[in-house]
Amino acid sequence: MNCKDIEEVIHGYLDGELDLIRSVAIEEHLKNCPVCARLHRERQSLRTAMAGGSLYFSAPMPLERRVRSAVRQASKAEARAKGRHWHGRWNWNWNWLRVLAPLAATALVLLIALPLVTSHSAENRLLEQVVSAHVRSLMADTSHLTDVASSDQHTVKPWFTGKLPFSPSVTDLAARGFPLVGGRLDYIGERPAAGLVYQRRKHFINLFIWPATGTATSGAESQTRQGYNIIHWNQAGMVHWAVSDVNLGDLREFVQLVRGDAPTR
Repeated sequence: MNCKDIEEVIHGYLDGELDLIRSVAIEEHLKNCPVCARLHRERQSLRTAMAGGSLYFSAPMPLERRVRSAVRQASKAEARAKGRHWHGRWNWNWNWLRVLAPLAATALVLLIALPLVTSHSAENRLLEQVVSAHVRSLMADTSHLTDVASSDQHTVKPWFTGKLPFSPSVTDLAARGFPLVGGRLDYIGERPAAGLVYQRRKHFINLFIWPATGTATSGAESQTRQGYNIIHWNQAGMVHWAVSDVNLGDLREFVQLVRGDAPTR
């Protein structure tokens, strides 16, 4: 992609509306183009500012009361000018109620549905970023795959010290058919993440870990996106995302081993 292409699709990229291939191409371009990287930062800052509360203004209570009073006075004056009686005035109010009732119902539905839609959209964007990070790690050569290449958990875990504000748990699963390949730093959902890389036969599994906002443990939920199987869960105050092109049965076995749920052999 060139700079003109980036400028045309940057908003769709920030909104998580692009397909996986274009998203990966944009990320690769941003790594090597300072101009487009600056454009990306500026657009991201603008989105953050617009989502903040500084652009919203709540009217002071005295002003609200004055406005309401002025509206009432204007309504009464209009009714008197047209010679309406009390019956006519009630009809006028009823007509307005008939107009406003559907609008009020629509607003109520939006108030209920909007948080659900927003939450679903945010999860979809995160899912796309997880898959993009996995695909990016497999591109061209193994230099994308690991920053520290080692099958020793006691080498990989200390490597993250000082590079992340948390310490990811690293498990040796070689005896269960999932040897450790290494680890790397990644960036997902606007946060730093630990990327642990395991192998299942000729397939790589990326396990992304970062701190959770709460302490609750959640069960493993599986999804499929762009031909990749993804399972995510919360455990021990950490968010976990496992993604790979291995079959779902193998990935579930891997997750059970990481979670400590798998039966011993």
